[in-house]
Order: sequence, then structure tokens, then C-alpha cells
Amino acid sequence: MISYWRSRIALQMLSMAFSLALAMLPGILLTVPADAAPSITQPIGTQPIGAQPIGQPAPEFALEDLRGERHALRDYRGRLVLLTFISARCPISRAYQDRIRNIAGEYRARDVVFLAINSSANEDRKEVARHASEHRLDFTILKDDGNLIADAYEAERTPKVYLIDQAGILRYRGRIDNSQNPRMVNRQDLKIALDELLAGRPVSIAETQAMGCLIDRARPSTLAQARRQSPVRKPGQSVPAPGRTVVPRLKPAGYSKLISESAGRVVVVNFWATWCPPCVAEFPELVRLDQQLRSRGVRFIGITADDLADLDTEVVPFLNKQKAGYENFIQDVDDPQEMIDVVNKDWPGVLPATFVYDRKGSLVFTRLGIVDRDVLLNEIEKALKSH
Repeated sequence: MISYWRSRIALQMLSMAFSLALAMLPGILLTVPADAAPSITQPIGTQPIGAQPIGQPAPEFALEDLRGERHALRDYRGRLVLLTFISARCPISRAYQDRIRNIAGEYRARDVVFLAINSSANEDRKEVARHASEHRLDFTILKDDGNLIADAYEAERTPKVYLIDQAGILRYRGRIDNSQNPRMVNRQDLKIALDELLAGRPVSIAETQAMGCLIDRARPSTLAQARRQSPVRKPGQSVPAPGRTVVPRLKPAGYSKLISESAGRVVVVNFWATWCPPCVAEFPELVRLDQQLRSRGVRFIGITADDLADLDTEVVPFLNKQKAGYENFIQDVDDPQEMIDVVNKDWPGVLPATFVYDRKGSLVFTRLGIVDRDVLLNEIEKALKSH
């Protein structure tokens, strides 16, 4: 089973420039009600837009499903709408697909509209349709070519859900439940929100952090470019012994201790996972930087988001293959939110993620996604010179 972690989206970000050119992508209609905040039918570069606040009108859209049938959000006024961003390849999305199918069936009987959206540029319609058929995903799946709807909703990972009420108002945004491992689920956030809305009550927890794989976008999103800062997680300790790699478990309480015990040294923390291709791609460079800077008082720490069950079969073989000489830990949590709360509540959970702490233990640099070697080296050098 793959780890609980798999990324998510920051809750509070700065307003970001974003707009869409519909003429370039025929068949897609994307607007916001006239009484809502920013319109997103303007030419590229003219209209800033940030995440739609809970309690405000949800961005309107119209997309075709896998059979070519058009679905527009406004067509479902008067009914509760559940939008779920999914992926055919993401292991987290796949881990949730049975639950997604069950929720769709259960609440369809209660007149809830279920629309799944695939925005992944690396998954074409044939692949998405084949995956849906093989796994009996009998709900409506819309293809978001160009990831315009994903951008409008600030959906950067899968799975992530949005609940829109009968008047088109966004009422819930975030995760389905607290763990991709069904045995570890102790809070079903989505079902709670659905039941509350169907009972005519306000959603008690209207926003949660969704963990999942980053959506492969067809073009750089201004949203993603603006979101270059936010911190990440994990602590523990251990040094690999010759011929034997030790990867201790790390609980949330250990993170602060890990940083504080490194006082006097610059600390570079990298969050990664074996199922994360960008993590795997950048890992060798981190190994080389550790070898280069260790003698200068720089401590590299790796924290994997892999599942505990994959420690011996995936994590240890990977570290042995990479010849990682620095400490690596595996997070031990029932709910990834626990680690996020300890590290930084605004961290979106993106992997890979790299954080640099100065000699006093202050966070001085954050990079989500693959970090450029020269940029990282420059930040480390600055931290080494600080007092």
C-alpha cells in the first residue's frame, strides 16, 4: 500500500494572476456568475484570480464527458453537486476509487450530482475511459483538456473534492477522509459535509487539506508558479551503517526535536517518496550535495512519505541503490494533517519539497517541486554565512 502522504494544496495563499483564453481551447466554457468575484473569461494576463472562498459562488464551467455529452455546472442548479478531481495513474487516486464509487452511488440516491474531473495532461481520453471500464467507475467523468477547470478551482492534486450547494455556492473543499488506508480512517470529512448539507445545516469543517498526486498540467499554471513557498515535515534520526540502511519511524512530535538538536548547523530537509517521479529524479543531486557539504556543517535529512508497509520492499532498496549517506526517516502518522500542523499548517503537501534551516533553526528557504541545484547551493551558502 502506498503512503498516506501524497501532497495537497495550501489553505491560504496570496492572490495569483490567472486567466484563460477560451478561443485557444474550443469546447470549454469557463465563467463565474456576474455577481461573483473575478470573471475568468478574460484574455490571458488581464484578470487576477485566487482560490474561490468558501461561501462564494463556485467557478462555472462546461465540459464534455467521455461519451461526448456536455455538462455545465449551472445545469444542476437546485441540486447539490460533488466535484471530484481524479486520475487514472495516481496511486492515491486509485487507492480511493472504490470509496469514490461507493460515495457516488450512495449519494446519487439522495439526488446529489456526482461529477468526476480528470485534468491530467498525460492521461488521454482513451486511457481514462479504459481505466474507468476496467475498474467499474460507473459515474460521470469529465475531461478537462488544458487543466482550465483545475486552475479555476485551484485543484493541484488528486483526489480532491468540492461541494457546491443548490445555489451554486462553494461549501466544502478538501479531502475525502483522513487516510488513504481504509483501515486507518477515523473521520469521513466528505460524507460528514454531505450529510450536513442535505440536512440543511452548515458544514462544520468547510476546508481540509487533500493529500494526493500533483496533477500533470498541459501548461505552466500561474497558480503553481506563484505557489513556490510553504514548508514541510518529518523528524527522527539515524545514520546508515555499512551494508545496512536504517530508516526509523518519525512521529509529528519528533520534527521540532530534529531541528532543535541541529543547532549550530545548517539543516536541509527533503520530503520525498519512491512513488514520486520528481522526487526520484532529484534525489541523486541531493546525495552529491550532502557529500560535498557535510564537512562544512550542513546536515541533510530525508523524510519519505511512503507507506510503512513499503519500508523494506521499496524505501530501503531505493536508498541502497542511491547510496544515500545522510539520514532518512519514514513518517508514522494516522493522518498526514498531524505532521502538517507540526511543520507548517500552510504547507500544501507537495512532493518533493525542500526546506533549509539556518544555524539558529529558523526556516530560511522553501522549495516545492524539484529544486534547482545552484539555487539550493546558494541558499545553503547564505545560511552558512548567517549568524
